Amino acid sequence: MYTVVLVDDEPIVREGMAYIIDWKKEGFQIIDSVDNGVSGLDVIEEKKPDLVITDIRMPGLNGLEMVEAAKKRQLHSKFIVLSGYSDFEYAQKSVSLGALHYLLKPIDDVQLTEILRKIKSQIEEEQTRKTERTHVEKYLFANQLFSYIMYREKAFDLSLLNQYQTFRLMKISSSETRVDLQVLLDFEKTLIGEKHFYTYTDGRTILLLICNEEQHQFERVVRRFSEVESVQLKISSVTEKSEELPVLYDEIRGLDNLSYIFPNEQILLSSLLKKKAAYPLSVNQLLTKLKKAIKDNNKKQIESVLDECVAFFQHSNKSVEEVKRDWSYIFIECVEFLEESMHKPVKEIEKDKILSIIWKESSIDQTAHFLKFTFYDFGRFFYEAFEKQDIVEEIKRHTRKNYHLNLNLKELAQHFNYSQSYLGKKFKADMKVSYHDYLDTIRLNKAKQFLEEGSLYVYEIAKMVGYSNYDYFHKKFKKQFGVSPKGYQKDQQEEVE
Repeated sequence: MYTVVLVDDEPIVREGMAYIIDWKKEGFQIIDSVDNGVSGLDVIEEKKPDLVITDIRMPGLNGLEMVEAAKKRQLHSKFIVLSGYSDFEYAQKSVSLGALHYLLKPIDDVQLTEILRKIKSQIEEEQTRKTERTHVEKYLFANQLFSYIMYREKAFDLSLLNQYQTFRLMKISSSETRVDLQVLLDFEKTLIGEKHFYTYTDGRTILLLICNEEQHQFERVVRRFSEVESVQLKISSVTEKSEELPVLYDEIRGLDNLSYIFPNEQILLSSLLKKKAAYPLSVNQLLTKLKKAIKDNNKKQIESVLDECVAFFQHSNKSVEEVKRDWSYIFIECVEFLEESMHKPVKEIEKDKILSIIWKESSIDQTAHFLKFTFYDFGRFFYEAFEKQDIVEEIKRHTRKNYHLNLNLKELAQHFNYSQSYLGKKFKADMKVSYHDYLDTIRLNKAKQFLEEGSLYVYEIAKMVGYSNYDYFHKKFKKQFGVSPKGYQKDQQEEVE
């Protein structure tokens, strides 16, 4: 609602003005009415209404004099001037003083309504321009401010920040490929308030400078951000000195490094940058444990040592580059250990591929997860070389025990920690038959046994031996034995009789 003050020495006019139109409908509200120009000027200065409707002829200070005095005091209300006299000089004078309209009494409600709508549109347009101008000014100021914070641009005038007592930097980033930056900005405004809030974005992240922050405000930000999925918040310490703003940015950059080391932490605080006590084990000690786990082909121990590696890096003050360099060192040492033990070199292209992945991974957890399976393979190489395991016999035993399950080479590869292709070729080379055909033989022979007992339906037997599709079972059985399952069961029953 836009506010209105009425100034007229005639009570009947003031009262009539309040009722001749629907002020609320037109977006206005009468907040006061007075009977002379002196009082009118005081009310305008005190309440700063959007619109003043004033008579010209009043005792003490007439309407035009009141308008002129208000302009001199830089009061920016709009004015509509009323008069009972059709006098061009009055109209000319009111326009020169900036009054929007000059109306003759008695007032025509239709005409006044049209004028109010025009004034409303003008006020809205002016407010829009003012808002845009404010945004542009704040944008330009923010650009200069962040140039100083990020690049220590000396052209920035630090005295512009003297109005603030405290400063804190925050950085918002998202794990999603696209993040709605405006939503995040609006979210921050609701928590902090736009008055002490400056932002900079490169399109992927948002950097915020919060001035005059209060403790409860900080706690609200931390609490609310813990509820926003896929968003990570990095928070600097607080300083009272504007010249230390670049130092806060250094803290944010340090926390950027920690995003790799603490990928699951939604909120990273500057306290994480403080020097930590030494981890009880060194990289070389962890490496010794890892080599033993690989040689023993102990998957659980391999996982345990890699978890210790993650804890070691999180406990250290190493940069992302230093951590990835250590991961690379661990991998290369394990490769050399494998090569010396197997007396067979690993292809350089394979080593380069794995090293490339180590350097590309975006979190320490991803790196550990990837290396876990790499070292599983190393352990299997040791097992195959030194334990002389007959994998085909293991597959046969596993099949005879679990023929009723949904067995296939893919499942066997996962179970025995071999490649699917290797198992398929190895099995066929040793058995002279594919694994699929071998499995069918086991199942169909079991089906014969159940059919000979005669206590179960044929479809029940099909499911019991691992065939969910009865027609497929029927076809396979007849092809193998030259008779249908029902025919075979009937023949067995007749022989018994």
